[in-house]
Amino acid sequence: MVSRALRTRGVSITLEDYDNWDGGIWTWLITVSLSPQDWAAFDGKEKRTTVEKELAELANAIVVSDAHGFMVQFSAIAISASRGVTNQGRAHSSNPATIEHEGLLFRSQPEVLLFVALRDTGLPVMPLPVVTSKGPLFKRIEPDFVVICRGMTFVVEVDGDRWHQESPAAAQERLRHLEDEGVRIIRVSADDCKSSDSAKKTAKNILLRIERILESQKTKDY
Repeated sequence: MVSRALRTRGVSITLEDYDNWDGGIWTWLITVSLSPQDWAAFDGKEKRTTVEKELAELANAIVVSDAHGFMVQFSAIAISASRGVTNQGRAHSSNPATIEHEGLLFRSQPEVLLFVALRDTGLPVMPLPVVTSKGPLFKRIEPDFVVICRGMTFVVEVDGDRWHQESPAAAQERLRHLEDEGVRIIRVSADDCKSSDSAKKTAKNILLRIERILESQKTKDY
C-alpha cells in the first residue's frame, strides 16, 4: 500500500507548527494527493491512517533532526483539472466519492453500473447530487441517484456494499426530509448491481416499481 500511495499526482509540504523552545522545533505536514482510484484502494480511513503513519516514519527516518518532525496526510483528487470543479459527490467530507466515470463521481462500482443502466432507460438521472435545505434543522444530504419520471421525483439508494453500511433506520432518517416533500424512495441491493447484466435487470425492476407508484398516484388523484 505504501508503493500505491507514492503513485501520487502531487505532494505539498507546509509548516504545521513551530515551538521556539530549546532552539526551535518545526513540525511539517506532508500532504499526499492521490488519484481517485488509489484513494478508493485504501478501503477506508483506518487503512489510510496506517499508511500515513508508515510514510511519516519514513520521512522522519530520512531527515534525522531533533528540530524537525513530519506528519503525513492523504487527500483525494476527486476529478482532473481539465474537467473543472463540481460539488457532486462531496456532501460527506469523511467519505468523498473517488471513482470517476465519464466525468462524474461515484463511491462504488455497483453505483457506476447502475448509473449506466438507469441512464440507458432514457430517464433523467442525477448521481450523488448534493441536496441542501434550511429548516428547523439544517440538512445536507446526498442521495445515490435522483430520477425524474412524468413529473415525479424518485430517489434510488444502493444498499449493502462497503460504502453503504448505515442501518435501515439511519438511512430512513437521512432521507426523511425528502420524503416529507413527496419524494419516493426506492432501495436496491448492491449485490444486484455487480455486473452490467444484473444492473440492467435492476434498472428494469426500478422502472416497474416507478410505474406502479405512478399508477397508484393516478388512482389517488381521481
